[in-house]
Amino acid sequence: MKIENFLNFLILNMYSKNTVKTYTSVLNRYLYVFNDVKKIKHIISNYFNSPNTAWTHFNIICSYMNWSKDKRIKELKQFKLPRIPKIYRAVFNKEFLLKKTLINEFDSKSLVQKKLLMKFLFETGIRAEELKKIIEINRKTIVIIGKGNKIREIFHCFETTEKLEKFTLTTKTLRAWVKEILGSEFTPHSIRRSHATHLLTHGASPKMVMLQLGHEKIETTFRYLNLSVEDNWKIYSGYI
Repeated sequence: MKIENFLNFLILNMYSKNTVKTYTSVLNRYLYVFNDVKKIKHIISNYFNSPNTAWTHFNIICSYMNWSKDKRIKELKQFKLPRIPKIYRAVFNKEFLLKKTLINEFDSKSLVQKKLLMKFLFETGIRAEELKKIIEINRKTIVIIGKGNKIREIFHCFETTEKLEKFTLTTKTLRAWVKEILGSEFTPHSIRRSHATHLLTHGASPKMVMLQLGHEKIETTFRYLNLSVEDNWKIYSGYI
């Protein structure tokens, strides 16, 4: 296995440090059995009691095989994995955001920046690691280098963006800020999901939301539509 070369490929394509760390850990687990697809399947099957872990291992191995042009990927993809149980992940609406990010007269400069950053993340839906990869700011759009080193142009609210200072914070610090301002149940990715849910439930075109988030497939965007049973019932009852 050419793990080091593959990891360098991930780094060059702007994968986050945490993602590269996960890939490294998983690939090393299969280092001595990689020549035997049956053994790879056997190790993955050991994680069937934790479907998310099994799928993570499977997707990382497939990603490596695809990169290395390993033809055995066809055989591996025939492997049936357990279904991932649908779990409701906490999201919030715009009203909640505005309440939590309301700037008060006596807020410190640091606190104001934290609140503005929460608004910016909600208004754009960008990934945490993309904060440091904004290469152009216009009145209606910003241009960023996204996942896979791909450049995309997305919408933003200039009134929020122009007040923000240059991003120098780490992912760890950002997570701490999110919990401080919004609540312990939320993460930077929760804001991204909330952005998608807000747009889609207010009539935005799924295609537009897909481009805003930087997804390659519309199915991924719809998985971000994270609604509880109660939320879905309100939508349903409003049409029936």
